Amino acid sequence: MKFDLEHDWQGNMSTPRKNLGEKTKLHLFFVLSLIFLLTGLIGHEPWRPLESTSISIILDIVQNNHIILPMAASEDFITNPPLYAYVGAAFGKLFSPILDLHDAARLSNIFWLSLTLISLGLMTRELWGQGFGRQAGLIFIGSVGLILNIHSLIPEIATLLGYTMSLYAFSLYFRRPFRASMVLGFGSSIAFLSGGIVPLLIIFLTSLCLLIFKNWRNKRYFIFIAISFVINLLIITPWLFSFNYLQPDLFNSWLTSLRFSSKLLFNYHLQGILWFTWPALPLSIWLIIKDHKEIFNKKKLQIPIIFLLVLLIILSITSKPNQTNLIPFTIPLSIIAVGAIDRLNRSAASALNWFGILIFGFIGFLIWLGWFAMMTEIPEKIYERMFFQSANYIAEFELFSFIFAAVITALWLASIIKFKITNRSVISNWAIGITMVWVTLIMLWTPFIDNRKDYKLIFTDVKQQLIKSSTCVYVHNLSDSQINLLHYYTGIKGTDSNLENKACRLALISLKKEKEIPAEYKLWGEIWTGKRLIDKNYFVLLNK
Repeated sequence: MKFDLEHDWQGNMSTPRKNLGEKTKLHLFFVLSLIFLLTGLIGHEPWRPLESTSISIILDIVQNNHIILPMAASEDFITNPPLYAYVGAAFGKLFSPILDLHDAARLSNIFWLSLTLISLGLMTRELWGQGFGRQAGLIFIGSVGLILNIHSLIPEIATLLGYTMSLYAFSLYFRRPFRASMVLGFGSSIAFLSGGIVPLLIIFLTSLCLLIFKNWRNKRYFIFIAISFVINLLIITPWLFSFNYLQPDLFNSWLTSLRFSSKLLFNYHLQGILWFTWPALPLSIWLIIKDHKEIFNKKKLQIPIIFLLVLLIILSITSKPNQTNLIPFTIPLSIIAVGAIDRLNRSAASALNWFGILIFGFIGFLIWLGWFAMMTEIPEKIYERMFFQSANYIAEFELFSFIFAAVITALWLASIIKFKITNRSVISNWAIGITMVWVTLIMLWTPFIDNRKDYKLIFTDVKQQLIKSSTCVYVHNLSDSQINLLHYYTGIKGTDSNLENKACRLALISLKKEKEIPAEYKLWGEIWTGKRLIDKNYFVLLNK
């Protein structure tokens, strides 16, 4: 009978330890991913500015059945096609008896991200071989910049799946070309129907740039691209046709909306990648330097590097500064970084491990310290700061949140205390560390953060006045995110006072204390005033 044992024969004949089997490791990865992805999706109001646009669009679908062209209250133009909002609205209706719309819609992120992790795992196995898919998933969920973004209502979550499926298709092409063409057709369609023209352009240019390499220049590759193109057209054409039929002028404007930015954003994206994609970036750079002589001879590096370069160039010349643009960079860098894990020398792996222990340990300590201060008012200075930043929130002890945060923290401590550290366990420790930080933050600090960001109370008060008076209201000096949240909490889309086809008898304006009511509203009567504690501005509802 064979036993898979590791034994430290120089460690005073210490007891041999049996290695965990691959199935056990895979199950633990699933559990870790589920905990990381689920935590923070429910239990708080929509947070501006990230979630305000999406929740307004989702409400437009649920409330008004605007299936083809749903729009946020702040928009008169479609920014992204509505696939992500469709699925969010479907989850909202599915879970509506037990969850608020925003919580239920956020659960759709589990659907998108689960498929993304599966596609990433399949792609990594195709490029690097058996056993690497799980490592790519750990690097992905360990990416520092994803921690808030993938738990928010943003269409880039669905676009990420489209990118990942498309890259998987390129990796599958050499072994199963027809199946790969199907995957590319669906992946590119998802990218377009959630992100618009730019993601589709990036995938198309990636397919063209791969022709630089000899192993891609053959008849079979062109057939592969042609089939995927046909599949893509079959999927996206119905929405495009419906859009053009309903709003031909808006459709033409949308088709020609792609513009080159007046300011190139190469530095912005490069600086963002430095922290957003950690630890994938340093591992990727190390591998590229190590294999620079063979970098263009291996498809395992050709695909992610070409996609990475195309992504950087296109986003830098077409987009505005936005942190969500950095999300897709995590996929190619995770693929490249996988190849570096087993080849790192012991000192480099140990340094990365200790860096993770120190940084996550320090952040975890601060989270617990802040929570303790809010509960006990000790230390006094920290309590005063936390109390102010949370908009004067009176903390209450929540047993479940405390126990869950304590268990996760204990599990992280157990994972770093284990005796034997391998290169692969370093990546696992990093993913466990970032999960510990996120779960602890959400369990202990969500009431404080939500109280600071919440617009529910203020706009619920507004809703009571609107119900009494009118369902048409002008908005003045409100930000787009405030207009969208006003729509979500009241069900009423604010109207621009400059529009001649609308004559509202109510106006909601935002003012600073020293500012006076604008001249056009001087003769209107004030019927309500409200203010969030954390804001400098206050809201005034006027009646004509």
